[in-house]
Amino acid sequence: MEQRENRQPAGMLDNDSHSSSRHLLDGTAQTLRELTGGAIAELRIERVVVGVFFTGVKLSNGCGGVAYTPPAQIKRAGVEILKGSSQVIKGMEVTRVLAGELVGPFAEIVRLSTINALSVPFFNSGRYAVDSGNDISGFDQLFSGRRVCVVGAIIPLLKRLRSLGTAETVIIDQKEDTTFEASLGRRVSLGQTAEALARCETAVFTGASIANGSLPRLLAMVPADAAIAVVGPTAGFIPDELFRRNVALVGTVIMHDSDRALDVLAEGGGAYQLFGTCMRKINIRNVKRIRELHLAGSNQTKRRNAS
Repeated sequence: MEQRENRQPAGMLDNDSHSSSRHLLDGTAQTLRELTGGAIAELRIERVVVGVFFTGVKLSNGCGGVAYTPPAQIKRAGVEILKGSSQVIKGMEVTRVLAGELVGPFAEIVRLSTINALSVPFFNSGRYAVDSGNDISGFDQLFSGRRVCVVGAIIPLLKRLRSLGTAETVIIDQKEDTTFEASLGRRVSLGQTAEALARCETAVFTGASIANGSLPRLLAMVPADAAIAVVGPTAGFIPDELFRRNVALVGTVIMHDSDRALDVLAEGGGAYQLFGTCMRKINIRNVKRIRELHLAGSNQTKRRNAS
């Protein structure tokens, strides 16, 4: 759940649109409509920032959400923005954003950020199994002694996985200039993505795969009996749709100072600058899936039961 959500394979795993993630997000939007009820009609977009690394939204109820801004989208925006008039997003009804009525080069990223902002109240409602303060490596049963494939070189996470003693850590990263210690794992090419995921016992995907539309295809490459984790601020929406796709663990964030977070993004900052100041880490467990995989006895669970 680091700023390096952007370490995501490109090429065959990148989309020219967000259509591959749209079913996932449409389902999430519908669940949020049902959970929020009539109150959603009163909500407006109070503020939006399209930053270099992340896009952020603050709603009229004070809740905020962020989502990774794909570089490919920024590149296309230079052309698309000249093709027609743009909408004013500030003050727009949230229901219209959810319905996909917002147009423009960053419309889908703003929609995703809005979905994340709408999700915030439900992480404190008891609806989900939420743990605060640690990253996903605290659930060691998902990693220790297992073949792990990490899609996106999240260096702090890789260092923690090394200490857990994985059987193998395979790393897939789109940027050839990304460097890391050989002891952190074995790097494979983008062309070996399907092969690497087919062999893994645990797969880790960054939230950037939601923003760039590649997550559904990546999930389809993972064995049916493998554990799946999705990490990053972009994955900050209610996890029902991810859980339906057999994701066992979501590591994400809750924003608690929306204005400060958007100020940081407006000045070119990223997630590293937001942790501990504007947002806190949470893990959301798919209890049913973890039990199906016989992975419920992690040290994280033991620590929780002992407290």
